Amino acid sequence: MDIDQQAEREALLDELIRVQDELENSFVPEMLEPMLSLNLTMQQFKVLAILMTEPDGSTVQALAKTVGVALATMSGIVDRLESHGMIERTPDPKDQRVRRVRATPAGRQTVQRLLAVRPELSRTPLNRLAIEDLRALTQGIRALLRVMQENPAG
Repeated sequence: MDIDQQAEREALLDELIRVQDELENSFVPEMLEPMLSLNLTMQQFKVLAILMTEPDGSTVQALAKTVGVALATMSGIVDRLESHGMIERTPDPKDQRVRRVRATPAGRQTVQRLLAVRPELSRTPLNRLAIEDLRALTQGIRALLRVMQENPAG
């Protein structure tokens, strides 16, 4: 990549970050409603989000370590989530003394509903784009998805 291309890349990245910040700020009011209607504490939400990334579930002890709270505190969080139907405890197939904690479909739906609130990608604003801009946006998002799937941590 030559110096001109590198300079253009840097300028485009700077503009994209600035525009993304403006776009996200413009949709804060629409994103607040789902958050305010959620009857979960931030720690409960964190636990649910963690469990969404754990296909085999987790133990209460591992969750406590990940979140950085005492085992007793995590037990209370898990109890409340279970009483709301957001998680379930099941026996560990390898060790019947251990209980695995997993997000239920209701818990998964709650997290997805909150994280999926992306008003800028809903039909209303997208319908107002010119077809050329819609094509370009679709191509750009596909490219971003492709690189994220190739290297999720990067």
